[in-house]
Amino acid sequence: MQNYVQRGDTLTVTAPYALTSGQGCQVGNIFGVSVNNQSVGDSTELVIQGVFDLAKDNSTFASGAKVYWDNTQQLATANTLTTAGVANKEIGFAVLDQANGVAAPGGQAGDATVRVRLNPLGFGPVQASDTDPSLIQKAVVTLTAAQIIAMYGAPVSILPAPAAGQVLVIDQIIAQMKPGATQFTGGGAVSFQYHGTAVVPHSGNIPAATINSATGSENVVPPPTGTIQPPAATGLDITNATAAFATGNGTLVVTVFYSLITLS
Repeated sequence: MQNYVQRGDTLTVTAPYALTSGQGCQVGNIFGVSVNNQSVGDSTELVIQGVFDLAKDNSTFASGAKVYWDNTQQLATANTLTTAGVANKEIGFAVLDQANGVAAPGGQAGDATVRVRLNPLGFGPVQASDTDPSLIQKAVVTLTAAQIIAMYGAPVSILPAPAAGQVLVIDQIIAQMKPGATQFTGGGAVSFQYHGTAVVPHSGNIPAATINSATGSENVVPPPTGTIQPPAATGLDITNATAAFATGNGTLVVTVFYSLITLS
């Protein structure tokens, strides 16, 4: 093949900020680890495949969890890995399990780094021109008993607000109830809404009986039956009607599949 160029494990880029060897770097949709110390504007080599220990924020990772790169500030000391997927680029997944039984760094808030397997096919925030359904993102949030009880008076955030000019488009919501030894009582139908509005991205609710049951269950919240207008730069909350739930010590795991659309 006369048109073969290279394997592509390492790519040459222009350093967008000062780099030190072993530091993560994002250039457009390329993410890799710098081979050398380089000044801003210099050519540098990025390794885009492999397993690395890279600096993280105070996020905690489970082995296999998606890892995202926060590139919001163009300062080498501010660029770190995080669990926050909205507006950040997915660059790989955490690999914490080891043969010796001792977890690799990344599972504790105080860990300075997380061990990550880079994925050169990772995708970033969904843009308005993206039509590939594989670009749908996933967020998982576990509500504590205290949050379940409080969400009637103070809705709990499930997805943070995106940047100005961006809209969260919800594809599907799955809620898994995990009852504890003490059942919840009272409450009302549970729903999801865009923060501070009455706009809901679904056509059905989770009955209060599901939260109050002693039996665990998984509920798929159906999508809207008609057209809705998601507000821009607005996050997604969970709340419930009628009255606050009382007592209880179970948890509610909410999984949201969504796209982040940039308005033109």
